[in-house]
Parts: sequence; structure tokens; C-alpha cells
Amino acid sequence: VGSILAEKNIRFVRFLPPRLFPPALRINLRNHRKLLVADGRIGFIGGMNLGDRHLADNISNPNRVADMHFRLTGPIVTQLEQVFLEDWRFSTREMLKPGRIPSFNAGDTICRAVVDGPNADIDRLYMILLCAFSAARRSVSIMMPYFLPSSELIAALQAAALRGVAVNIILPEKNNVPAIHWATRNMLPELLQRNVRVYYQPPPFVHTKFVLIDDHYAMIGSANLDFRSLRLNFELMVEVYGRSMCDHLSEHFRTQILQSREIFVEDLERRSLPVRLRDALCWLFTPYL
Repeated sequence: VGSILAEKNIRFVRFLPPRLFPPALRINLRNHRKLLVADGRIGFIGGMNLGDRHLADNISNPNRVADMHFRLTGPIVTQLEQVFLEDWRFSTREMLKPGRIPSFNAGDTICRAVVDGPNADIDRLYMILLCAFSAARRSVSIMMPYFLPSSELIAALQAAALRGVAVNIILPEKNNVPAIHWATRNMLPELLQRNVRVYYQPPPFVHTKFVLIDDHYAMIGSANLDFRSLRLNFELMVEVYGRSMCDHLSEHFRTQILQSREIFVEDLERRSLPVRLRDALCWLFTPYL
């Protein structure tokens, strides 16, 4: 890919690449952000990567991925562009100047970029999620490809369900990382036993990720609810406060539930002993999955 970009005179740089001298053989500390800004006016953010496997209409591709990306306009685009410029400066030591801030028509949705990473911003996203789950009054809707929450986030979801909040979680039935699927199954009874409802989406692998609280507050972007995203990766999320966009997310969530299969405690109890042991073993490695 790098040679193709160079041939087309497209500037590119690698973020914290591994190297032998001076030694820097990092396998973590990835820049997991997915971000595109056009002319300072339009921003794209979400879970989608630029790869053939994200061409979900290609039915013949056994590794195809279904995903959801978001097109944003308004002042939030300036915040997104600033995130890119900071990452470029960190990687190249070159300070690019932002484009002229265009004028925007005022909309009915309030947005804020949330930058998270294993540096000065560590735990920012984690704390926002913890507070959002704890503040929910009516509903918590989660759609995630990788779902390995910490004990604190599990407790916040349990507490929300016990106080009458409708907590619904949609996960992929087919995961492209089997170990994550197995580890998640080891943890799910803790939620199911506290009235949290969990659904499996049918194949292909669904990489969509968002959190929706009370149908008027949402978090969209690149992060998963797992240790890697919340502790090791550089992530970018956008907080969305407003009915218009959240109504679309809520409708999509309800549509996916109708196409999904609900999982019950009894389903997990029917696992054989070897499968239970495998799932429990994978759960021990959750900080690294």
C-alpha cells in the first residue's frame, strides 16, 4: 500500500511503527481512529476501515464485514480535523495549518469529539461511559463487535438493569476473532442474570459500534468496549446529544434486534465442560485480546 501511495504522490506516515534501531517493537499503542475530513466541511467517523472486506455487498467474499459509518457536518468537523493534525504532528514533527473554518448553519444536535489514548487522555472515554451507564433513566442500547467490559462497567450495567433501565446489547454471532467471542460468553451470565438482554446478529460479521442512552445521547466512533480500546489504543469518539440523529440510531437498533437471536442463561449453561474451560481460559487473557 505504501508504494502505491508514494507512486501517486500521496503523503503518508506510519503511527508508532515498529523498528529495530533504536528498539521499538511495539505490538500495542495502535492508532485505532478511523477519520476522514474533506475541505474542513465534512467529516466521516465510525468503525469502517478502508479494505475490501468492508465491501459488504460482495456476497462471494467469505470475510466480508457489515459496518456503519457516520457523515458529520458543522462545527464538530473542526474538532475532528484538529485530531488529525495532532496525530500528523506527533508522527512527522510537522505542524500543518488547519484550513479556514467555514461558516455552518446551526443544527439541532450538539456534538463533541472525545480523544482517548494511553497518554494524557487515558481513561477519559472509560469515565464517560461509566457515568453514562450510571445516569441512564430509561434505556441503554449497545451495539459492539468486541465486548469485554471491565468489572466496573459490568457493575454499572447490572445496576442500571436492576433499577429498571432497559439494557439491551447486540453482539455479532460470528466474530472474526473467535477468542473474543469465547471470552465474552464466559462473562455474559453476569449480565443475563441481572435482566440485561443480549442478542446475536447473524453473519456476516457486524463491526458496527455505538452506545445509545435514553434515545437522546449517543457515542459513535472507533472504540470497542474492551480493555484494548479503553486502555491501549488511541481512539476517537464523538458524543451526540439530540433527538434527530439518536432517533435514527434507535430505529436501526430496533431493526437489528428483530433480525437477531436473543441469548438466555440456559443457552450458555448448555455448553459442554471443555467449551466452558476454553471460554474461561480466554477470559483470563481479556486485557490482551
